[in-house]
Amino acid sequence: MEKLRKLFSGGIRMKIFSMLLITILLIIAAYTAILFYQSNKVEQLVEDSYELQQQLFAESGLEDHSERVWSESVEVFRRGMFHARNILILLVALIVVTGLASAFSISSQITDPLNMITKRVASLGVRNRRFEMEDAYRTGDEIEVLAESFAKQSARTELYIDQVKRVTAEKERIGTELEMASRIQSSQLPRLFPPFPNRKEFGLFASMTPAKEVGGDFYDFFMIDDDHIAFVIADVSGKGVPASLVMMVSRVLIKSSLQNGKNPAEALESVNNQLCEGNDEGYFITVWLAVFEISTGKGVAANAGHEHPVLRRAGGGYELQVYRHSMPVGSMKGIPFRQHDFLLNPGDSFFVYTDGVAEATNEQKEMFGTKRMLDALNKDPDAPPEQILPNVKSEIDRFVDGAEQFDDITMLCFRYNGPCA
Repeated sequence: MEKLRKLFSGGIRMKIFSMLLITILLIIAAYTAILFYQSNKVEQLVEDSYELQQQLFAESGLEDHSERVWSESVEVFRRGMFHARNILILLVALIVVTGLASAFSISSQITDPLNMITKRVASLGVRNRRFEMEDAYRTGDEIEVLAESFAKQSARTELYIDQVKRVTAEKERIGTELEMASRIQSSQLPRLFPPFPNRKEFGLFASMTPAKEVGGDFYDFFMIDDDHIAFVIADVSGKGVPASLVMMVSRVLIKSSLQNGKNPAEALESVNNQLCEGNDEGYFITVWLAVFEISTGKGVAANAGHEHPVLRRAGGGYELQVYRHSMPVGSMKGIPFRQHDFLLNPGDSFFVYTDGVAEATNEQKEMFGTKRMLDALNKDPDAPPEQILPNVKSEIDRFVDGAEQFDDITMLCFRYNGPCA
């Protein structure tokens, strides 16, 4: 069985030869069996006839003549059988030769084009990646169909490779532009801390971690004059480059309004009206905006649909300050914005943030929430602002445990040391 299995495990040509050889051998065996069977039958018939004739010759007294006739008959029969066997052998030899020649011709017509196709496909590479139809493949049978399939697939593959190259080049170009946009965006936000090293009256730290290459969140702080500092933290609806463009425009408008003497409510109203002009995409911005007087600790804040701020009194813990918001900036032209006064005593702090903090989500679709945020803030409430933000960020990272970040995470912390610090 093992030898028979090896016989059929070769190439197409070997398989054709093997099948044809086995068929011929079976035919030879069948004819030989039939020949011997008929020979035996004829001999038996002759013997039966001889016995009958011998009785007749014996009754007639011609026994010697009977033996002579029998000998001649047997000799004629054997010569006939000998010639018949020789003819059979010649016919078998002719069949074998004709069959092998036919097998060789047929196998060549099959294997030669297949070998050419195999070599051509194996040679496909970077320089020669196209399989072309050739006359050798046009056999009018399944081989031609196979070659045409290879040619079509090769053309589709070449087209796909060209498309991948174009898409890859475009992605690289977009990636480069996004990286540049990210650097431009980062350059627009204050990055040097402490930002005012000569001012001992307060400590300040802020950070932004975008969900994409560029984000829609932003923070800002700047001195309006020697005794007043402004704080801004905002979140533009949407993400990516469009949101970052709206962010940069909004930042400039807010800063310009405050520096021109407007209070927080007036500044938001002015910015809102300007953004509503031509806002076909429907972008809006949630903003927490405050102006703080350093010498007295008094401040004025306005909240346009933004997250509730967190306040800490000296010696206490961080607590959420919940109050009624105004509408987000850019949502409707001509709407008014409310503002309220607040007071910080020496040692007091506030923490403001975007919704990416509370809405950070883990693999189980659970949100970080304001309770965990407060726990993170109160883990070390006496820590300076530059340590408060890393404490919160590390707790967020531990909670999400590697889950994808879906929103920008922006935070700002301010501690008032007092006017004579």
